[in-house]
Amino acid sequence: MKRTFNYTGRRKIGRKDVSITLRQEKSIWVFDADLRLADYNFPRNAEVWVEAHRQNLWMQWSWGTVSALRAPIDRRLAEFDVPDGLLFRVRVVQPPGQEHHKLLGEADGIPFVKAGEADDRRRHLLVPVPDALGQQLWKLDFEHDPPQLLVNIEAKPSWKEMARSPHFIALVYPEVLRRMLSRVLNEHEEGWTEDDEEGGWPADWVRFAKNLGGLGPVPPLELRADRDNWIEEAVAAFCRRMEIRSTWDRTCDEESQR
Repeated sequence: MKRTFNYTGRRKIGRKDVSITLRQEKSIWVFDADLRLADYNFPRNAEVWVEAHRQNLWMQWSWGTVSALRAPIDRRLAEFDVPDGLLFRVRVVQPPGQEHHKLLGEADGIPFVKAGEADDRRRHLLVPVPDALGQQLWKLDFEHDPPQLLVNIEAKPSWKEMARSPHFIALVYPEVLRRMLSRVLNEHEEGWTEDDEEGGWPADWVRFAKNLGGLGPVPPLELRADRDNWIEEAVAAFCRRMEIRSTWDRTCDEESQR
């Protein structure tokens, strides 16, 4: 059953306190969740919900209460054909009463680890996600938080192979970086500032660009042309770091010799 929540006054639950593990049972993906909520001082009888989401697909499970966490028996991810791009969120809400379902705490954008694989706790900038795109090969989805890179699920030889190919990387990823930085620095509702250095996906992308090297500070918001130039310098630095043209040329030479 789908639940709606009142978002007033919610607290952020640290990602370090939520672990999601995926495993397969007879070709169906199933998940386990390890939730560590004791240090947040939520009411003991507050309800806990776990959700899985990707694009327009969404599933939700009741997980008991803060003092009595109880994993449901059926944790099959039946709505998702593949786990790629799947994210989880955890919500703690008021128990039944006057403010039932008022959101008390939330952890969102939680990635998963497949059983048997190491959990390095890194937050990936962008994970390709399969989607039905008709004649489009790829698309940036800014309606999702964080944004996602959609790849045509019908692409040959497979959408995964296309997304990993040198040609795709050379032609798509510089433009992805350009659009992401433009959205963060010039189009984001609140505008990015140095104060946002530790917060969310916008800061992740600016930090990534800065780490490419050779870039000065991000120009002030009112200097739009300077910000545009900073973005172009970041794209050029990315291409140098990844040796985009050299990789393209080498791949073309290898294919011509086959």
